[in-house]
Amino acid sequence: MSLRRPRRVLTVLALALVAWTPGATAQPRSFTQTHEYLTLPRGETELELLTAQTQATFDDASPEAFALQLAIEHGVGDRWEVALLHLFEQSTGSGTLADPGEPLRFTELRVRSRYRFSERGELPFDMVAHAEAAKRFGGSVYELELRPVLARDVGVVSVAVDPIVEVVVGGDVAEPVLAVGWAAGVTYDARPTLRVGAETWGGFDVERVDEAAASAGPAIGWSPTPSLWLAATVGLGLNDNADRLTVSARLGLRL
Repeated sequence: MSLRRPRRVLTVLALALVAWTPGATAQPRSFTQTHEYLTLPRGETELELLTAQTQATFDDASPEAFALQLAIEHGVGDRWEVALLHLFEQSTGSGTLADPGEPLRFTELRVRSRYRFSERGELPFDMVAHAEAAKRFGGSVYELELRPVLARDVGVVSVAVDPIVEVVVGGDVAEPVLAVGWAAGVTYDARPTLRVGAETWGGFDVERVDEAAASAGPAIGWSPTPSLWLAATVGLGLNDNADRLTVSARLGLRL
């Protein structure tokens, strides 16, 4: 989304705030790209909004893209949560007939499952089994993503590493596509409600390793109330295959 179009996102955020009821305690996040060692308690529900704006280059006429993801998460067990995610995307394109851009549209439906193997600190590394299945809208394209989360707390510093494997299949896919990637972050508890750190992420198609993309940048997490948290990241492309700039924010509301 261009910065000229903030109203749609603000409307969604306003509706989320209307739905918010105080009393429950949210689980703050520190990153937008990296998943951490967290699952919702049994019977608790959280609404999560993720927005991301990318710019291909720093040129004034550079193509921009916007993504909005709405997730409803629920704890079905003491260490197990499931989520339903809806993804919307928009792009300006390059302004040519071949790349005119696309308006905001629904592009993907995802189902996510996360399971923690232990309580925090019981094992040398805290581990979460994370899996997502997706159906892309308007075509026979299906995706399976496996993302185990490995985390460790060292005093007021926390580290999380997510190795990622994706498989894309379907009638509209000539042959199965296998991609691998990563997301990793480190954060410091500056205050009880404030966390500062950095994260990196990227990936590549195994058939096109030379097209690997990598990004990194600072991250901040803030939880102003027990039921609300916000995480934001500003990422810079580390190579020519990555977008030059990615600005993303993740908002969570415990219902």
